Amino acid sequence: MAKPRGGVTQGRQRRAARTSNQLSDVREAALTLFAERGYRSTGVRDIADALGIGATSVYSHVRSKGELLRDIVVGTMDAVLLNQADAIASSDGVVDQLRRAAESQIRYFTRFPREAIVTTRDFSWADPDDLPEILEKRQTYRRRIEELLERGTAEGRFRPKNTKIGAFAIIEMCEAVPVWFRPDGELSEATVAYLYGEYAVRLAGAEEPSGRQEPSGH
Repeated sequence: MAKPRGGVTQGRQRRAARTSNQLSDVREAALTLFAERGYRSTGVRDIADALGIGATSVYSHVRSKGELLRDIVVGTMDAVLLNQADAIASSDGVVDQLRRAAESQIRYFTRFPREAIVTTRDFSWADPDDLPEILEKRQTYRRRIEELLERGTAEGRFRPKNTKIGAFAIIEMCEAVPVWFRPDGELSEATVAYLYGEYAVRLAGAEEPSGRQEPSGH
């Protein structure tokens, strides 16, 4: 995956500008550093230095760096799964359900790019005790997309060559967006969500026009 853009560090902590010693401060600093540097390249000392506190103060809130990663990844996946379920439930038609599911992922990832990057790039470094829970959530997300492709194929609405690979392709296509998207860039969040929703149904093999207008502006 491409290196995260500098824009993911919006709201970055001012290093050592003040002493911050709340769990929310520790989590925020860890989130920013994980997104910037990667989980494995960030130590507890780095988190402490970003907050202007000692490493022992970090450990007064969390048992380990891995606990912070689990909190970020599980919290992000729970939010993404909820958005996905709401998107699918918002329509009865399988084509629109797939489109809206893709759009929901784009909207969340463009609004929370740091969480998205850490969750999609670093989840495999989670502690062994935490990894099964994370993998189950990821499998649930993928399986919902796969089920839409299977149902759409049975109804003659989709023609994917392979539903499992198709689901992976749609998800990974969306996961790349927070790496390059900028809120002040050429394309708005609404436009990107619309386009990726269209790409998802085209990738699935849907050919009928959506009947939806692309959002005005950029």
